[in-house]
Amino acid sequence: MAMVLQALNDNRQVEVWEAASARRAQERAAILAGAFVPDSLKPTLPDWTVAGRDHLLMLAYQRQFGDAIEVEAKCGECGEKTQLSFTVSQVLGTASPELSKAWDAVHASLDTDVYLPVYHDVIFEGIPCRFRLPRIADLNMLENSEVMLFQFAQRVIEPEDFPRIRSALAEKENAQEAWEMLFEQIEQQMLDSEPLSIVSLNSACPDCGAETLHQFDIANQFWAQLSASVEKQLWDVHLLATAYGWSSQDILAMSPARRRRHIAMIIE
Repeated sequence: MAMVLQALNDNRQVEVWEAASARRAQERAAILAGAFVPDSLKPTLPDWTVAGRDHLLMLAYQRQFGDAIEVEAKCGECGEKTQLSFTVSQVLGTASPELSKAWDAVHASLDTDVYLPVYHDVIFEGIPCRFRLPRIADLNMLENSEVMLFQFAQRVIEPEDFPRIRSALAEKENAQEAWEMLFEQIEQQMLDSEPLSIVSLNSACPDCGAETLHQFDIANQFWAQLSASVEKQLWDVHLLATAYGWSSQDILAMSPARRRRHIAMIIE
């Protein structure tokens, strides 16, 4: 189904920030994505792939905060901190053709049907089977699981094929190591199917020259930017409500330029 992607106004930003602030990481990411989705599509959100969720969040980030991103990274060799600068467009450029075609930049239209998972033919442990990308609902259920590797594999491998994989791993001398190796195979298949499943950035340390691979999480970046934006808005509300007695909703409905002018008049 197609939807139009629009930036959140200031009142809506505060509402989303409040709703997501006390949630766990995966729940918060779903709330952030859901803030841009029309009510008619919200029931389908748990069935979206995580890569689809992140694709939407990257597009939403562009419309809300712009294309440029700067994140702090640490050298894996010497521990020196450095800034990574890149753009959302660069990351989106690595997406699969299916995801790339879903976005119509001219009309700001997005076909979310591509976010629903499909099974792919793969071979795990020498056994032909079918596999799909993890869904939002999968990660929500796995976040606190003590047997995460087993349950993750059970969810992304087709139910008819999973018992054969489980039996093959049970015969291994080191079962835990076997499950870890399977997870690595699944991870590689995720990247082959959809590069946005795991976004990694390579950087060279300016001090020691060592190269480090950093994983980038658009949900965390979006949350950091949203929190900073809301913090500024709440200070505006505090100053103007104290001075004029206006409501939070009325203040946030004003344009940023008008708010700045009123604050300047208070200071003067």
